[in-house]
Amino acid sequence: MDLVVFSPEELPTALGALRYVAASDGVISPEESALVESVARIHGVSIAFDRVEGVEPAKAAQVIVDPHHRKRLVQLAIVAALAQGTPVPEREAAVSALAKALDVPDTGVHAIKELAHGHTLFARFDVMRRVRGFFTDHDKSLSVKDIARFIGLMEEPKLAARYQALEKCAPGTFGRAFHAFYREHGFALPGEKHGIGEDFLFHDIGHVLSGYGVDPQGEIQQAAFQAGYIRKDGFVFLLFGILQFHIGLRLTPIAKAEHGLFDVERVLRAVQRGAACKADLSDGFDLWPWVDVPLDQMRADLAVPPKVS
Repeated sequence: MDLVVFSPEELPTALGALRYVAASDGVISPEESALVESVARIHGVSIAFDRVEGVEPAKAAQVIVDPHHRKRLVQLAIVAALAQGTPVPEREAAVSALAKALDVPDTGVHAIKELAHGHTLFARFDVMRRVRGFFTDHDKSLSVKDIARFIGLMEEPKLAARYQALEKCAPGTFGRAFHAFYREHGFALPGEKHGIGEDFLFHDIGHVLSGYGVDPQGEIQQAAFQAGYIRKDGFVFLLFGILQFHIGLRLTPIAKAEHGLFDVERVLRAVQRGAACKADLSDGFDLWPWVDVPLDQMRADLAVPPKVS
């Protein structure tokens, strides 16, 4: 999911459409203005929010005609609608109008519509359906073994031993860092009691590569990094992270819901770091050829930009 998609000719219109969404309820928050300015910045343009002129949906549709660019604009508009917090009906209506004008059927629009009208349960169902759809499309599903192991009913010693052996990798290697990540945070390795299935390791591989922590602020940035490196519908994970760690909509039993953690600059930077990664870690990525490679070298080989505090 790359955010840098708009041409120099399209960018003023895209920024104007985002301002249209931000200003739709008559209140412009610092987060909303930061979002518009950050989108400009990652396109190589420095412009203050106050200098951006609002663009209504019909006009935006005349300028931005590429389907991929249209989809990305609607997704950014969804983020703009959530930047201040739970969307109000006016912001939801502005996003819906933009999606309709651009002919973009994005289920994220439906989720914020439910939130704007107080239907949090339906919003949760909508997002989780989309997440399940992602795993189905990527041939990832929870097996009986995965479930039994995760809830602590079984172990697979041979599988566990393979991952436990990563402790013997040389210091500084990816394998050693991956093993340390699990042990330092008290997570069970694949094959161990309560361990995660191998199909779902991509999130934790991303943590090790990105350097983002497992605290709430780290998790929202990791969700953004994940959104960036996933080539097909990565946006669902950006949406997931914002809803879980900014809007306070609990979507996972593992982490509690949080409010107000959307640091626009950091999150968009995390998306771009993920988008720069040469590999989609969710799509058949094999960690084993990398276990003896120095972590810094692995980051360089995969073109993951350095983390900026």
